[in-house]
Amino acid sequence: MALEPQRTITELKELRALTGDENGAQRVAFTPVWIAARAWLRKKLEALPVETHVDAAGNLWSTLRGDSERALVIGGHMDSVPNGGWLDGCLNVLAGLEILRRINTQYRGKPPVTVRLVDWADEEGARFGKSLFGSSACSGNLDLEEARGLKDKNGIGLPRH
Repeated sequence: MALEPQRTITELKELRALTGDENGAQRVAFTPVWIAARAWLRKKLEALPVETHVDAAGNLWSTLRGDSERALVIGGHMDSVPNGGWLDGCLNVLAGLEILRRINTQYRGKPPVTVRLVDWADEEGARFGKSLFGSSACSGNLDLEEARGLKDKNGIGLPRH
């Protein structure tokens, strides 16, 4: 029933190989590399009895239903700034994944409370210039009119979910 921190380190290295280059992490939100990172994470989550969905702000949620609807939220963000640190944000998500695995095993898929792993969308704000995008949307602190008008340096608008 113990946590396996070595597995988390191995997975962090896998993610670095998938999404990094000689300059660092390249997981800028809403880019093909970020989408690949999310697909990789979803594959890891398939081994668990979780419900996974993406909300309207692009946040990825994986929910392990518990005896109570009260929920423990764990996670972080997979996106990075260009040439970012390989552990930034994703360490929280992958440590959360390991905790989710442990809770699932300990409680045989039915913990006392619901546990939700979140990967916030565009917390870095590197592409559209609006940091803390996903968590702000979740907390009700995102100006939706402003968000609808966001564009990157190439004039491409924020994708809608």
